[in-house]
Amino acid sequence: MRTYSRANFHNARQASARGSALMLMIWAILLMSVTVMGVVEYITYSAEESKQAAYDFRALHLAESGVAVGLHPSTRRGDIVMKQKVGPDSGFDVVINYEGARLPINYITDERLREAIYNLFIYWQLNAEDAGVAADSLADWVDNDSTQRANGAEAEYYKSLGIYDAPRNRGFIRVEEMILVRGMDAVDRKKPDWRNFFSIYGEGQIDLRTVFKDVLLAITGASENDVQRFISERDGGDGIPGTEDDRRIRAPEAYQILGLNGDRLNAVSGIVNDSDTTLRRITSIGWVGTKRSKIILVTRRDQTTGAVTYLGRIEE
Repeated sequence: MRTYSRANFHNARQASARGSALMLMIWAILLMSVTVMGVVEYITYSAEESKQAAYDFRALHLAESGVAVGLHPSTRRGDIVMKQKVGPDSGFDVVINYEGARLPINYITDERLREAIYNLFIYWQLNAEDAGVAADSLADWVDNDSTQRANGAEAEYYKSLGIYDAPRNRGFIRVEEMILVRGMDAVDRKKPDWRNFFSIYGEGQIDLRTVFKDVLLAITGASENDVQRFISERDGGDGIPGTEDDRRIRAPEAYQILGLNGDRLNAVSGIVNDSDTTLRRITSIGWVGTKRSKIILVTRRDQTTGAVTYLGRIEE
């Protein structure tokens, strides 16, 4: 039988203690390594997050600078000052359009505009029934009476759905509010970006200088070829409205290009113009690297005093 002396036992205990200490030290180093790696990763993430936040802020600041340029009374559409590079990887681009490019939804009780909106829905490939329901219901929502149009909707229709505060019998406060109207769900399915073609700020006139193709087709009833020809000549070689190569086409020439005459010309000429400068839509995009910040400002300028009224602001 093997026996251990006191010295051997003492040495064994020391060796065991050293082994335990070594294991503890290894575990401590591993723990410290994991902790350090976590801290480094956190710092790296925080630094990147801070950098991106700084880019966002700078892009927004540049967009604000672009708005200031667009608001200056001497700035005109297509001026070179509206596209500026600030540093190697940043700058701003500004485009000035007019609110008359869009259909003024709060004037839909004008039969000419209601018909244009109906035509627009047909162009977007709604069937005649759905287009009629949406157009008439929009008009019923805006007018101040309770008489239902042939395909429209007044209080009784909405009450049948459990809605007791519709129609509002006033103008829309936001374009998005239009989705609450009977028939607009069908429009939304066919044309998800329909909001871009309507304005709550418009004053009942369509501006030939910036009007969208879809809107011009709906308003004039002209052929698609004639409308495309007009827009191509108006927007110049780059095909972008509001740039240096645009051509100012006065209303008489525009009517000729669009093939308008007779009763149709008489009807259209009352809601189309080529010189409305009171309602401006200033779109300013500030950019830093790949970061973008957009500000859209809708303003009205008094033609006598030059005073500017801010009607709406959107940040994207």
